Amino acid sequence: MDPTTTLLESGFPTKTVLALLVVGGLAYYLVDIVETDWTDSVYAAFTSGDDASSLATPLHFYKSREELQHVLDFHIPDPSAPLKDPNVAKFFSEQFDKLCFGWMMTEDDAKKGVEGMEGVQMPITHGCRFRSNEPCEDYFALGTSPGPGDKLWNYWTILDGHAGRHTAFYLQWTLIPMVSSALTSLPQFASSPEVESTIKRAFLNIDKTIMDRAKTAANWFPAANGAAIAALTPAFSGSCALLAAFDPQTSKLRVACTGDSRAVLGRWDPTTDSYTAIPLSEDQTGFNVKEVARLNQEHPDEPSVIDPKTGRMLGIAVTRAFGDHRWKWDNEFIKAVQHKFWGTAPRPGSKSPPYMTAEPEITETEILRREPGDGRGKSDFMIMASDGLWDRISSEHAVECVSKYLAARERGRGSVKQDPELLANPPVFPTTFSSLDPGVTCDPEQGQEVDWKATPEYFAIEDENAAVCLARNAMGGTRRGLFLGILAGPEPLSRNAVDDTTIMVVFFDKLGEGKGDGTGAAKKKAEKKEKKWWWPL
Repeated sequence: MDPTTTLLESGFPTKTVLALLVVGGLAYYLVDIVETDWTDSVYAAFTSGDDASSLATPLHFYKSREELQHVLDFHIPDPSAPLKDPNVAKFFSEQFDKLCFGWMMTEDDAKKGVEGMEGVQMPITHGCRFRSNEPCEDYFALGTSPGPGDKLWNYWTILDGHAGRHTAFYLQWTLIPMVSSALTSLPQFASSPEVESTIKRAFLNIDKTIMDRAKTAANWFPAANGAAIAALTPAFSGSCALLAAFDPQTSKLRVACTGDSRAVLGRWDPTTDSYTAIPLSEDQTGFNVKEVARLNQEHPDEPSVIDPKTGRMLGIAVTRAFGDHRWKWDNEFIKAVQHKFWGTAPRPGSKSPPYMTAEPEITETEILRREPGDGRGKSDFMIMASDGLWDRISSEHAVECVSKYLAARERGRGSVKQDPELLANPPVFPTTFSSLDPGVTCDPEQGQEVDWKATPEYFAIEDENAAVCLARNAMGGTRRGLFLGILAGPEPLSRNAVDDTTIMVVFFDKLGEGKGDGTGAAKKKAEKKEKKWWWPL
């Protein structure tokens, strides 16, 4: 080695050790170290985050008979006692927006856009997600992303999972980005058939990815392998998908439906001075004659594929969905993954799969948009929801409910809660719920469970959020006993009353021109200083 050579030693290890010593020393003097004992670990076993866990009482240590008797007399709860109090019913009613996880955009929110896409507009949207299953199997997504010619489109999707949440969860990540990416391959003024076929291919490609990845994992990995199970779960479960894609330049709305989630348009009819309901999708079940005809053509030797009484196809309520391996794979392969990876058994009666497809049916509608206060008419609005809503209310009555919501908001000068009619007639909560609410039927002797429909005579227009308003009325409206009974049911009992219910209401009012170019996110990310893992030195 040249004696004049200077060896450069990194100060990194020394600096890092010194930093840790300084931080540790400060923590010793400034931070209270809380020691835990075994009882803390016992309580930690019940910290799942739900209400029942917060009330868990796993430890029972009593030093005397008197202390034990005191606990028995005063600390054993009666779960039904609070629900007999009308003030509790009122409290639940007032907190319903939070119970169904409501969210909403204001007009200002819609105008200014989101961080990174300032000024890029999204039509005003209200939403909610009422969780009946635990974990909830409903998911949703929305956003603004490129379409044909790289022009920005608006997207909304509702994903109703079944037999688990994994397929719907996967679609929440992928459906909008994959459809958007596929549409960018088209020129700006692509024809309607081109747009429709592109969306269909995107749906089918996503499902193919789910099923192919699962099949490859099942073939290549050994039994009980974790990576294989992770790849298989989106194929084991299933999901419906409802996607709305809106081109703000042409005001054209495309709705793609796979399954039985539904979209309906509310359009103002000046001749009747009211909104009318226009279907944007068709439920794909065994009650849909088109679906029955399709399956009969594909499986001519299997007339019992669909049960005409229940509308179910080999036991499932929908005829199209993502995932659902038991309606797509042959029985021998299903048995193999059942034994190797704890999957479910083949469906009885399955002879010539696949029976199910993820290919959507697509509608195209030109949307009417007006400036707020435009005397020539009113803008369209769209309701999108999973079948949890449509099990309880018709499309026509859902549009009427939102119409009444809009009227109340107008009377209240922008606030439903300031509606003079609501202020003059506030909600009434009975002191007792001793009889069945009107319009609710139940006949145990005939095997009929509790049943009801949301109809206008029972509408309660009390919420600032249009989606929450729909959910409230689907669950009873002014029938407070029914409403409270549904909310009182814990999982999984609550699933027998109502399904997971996800709703979005989109208002297509014109809000003025946006000024964003969609490049803000990249600029902000580039401007952020890179954080070093070895901070602070």
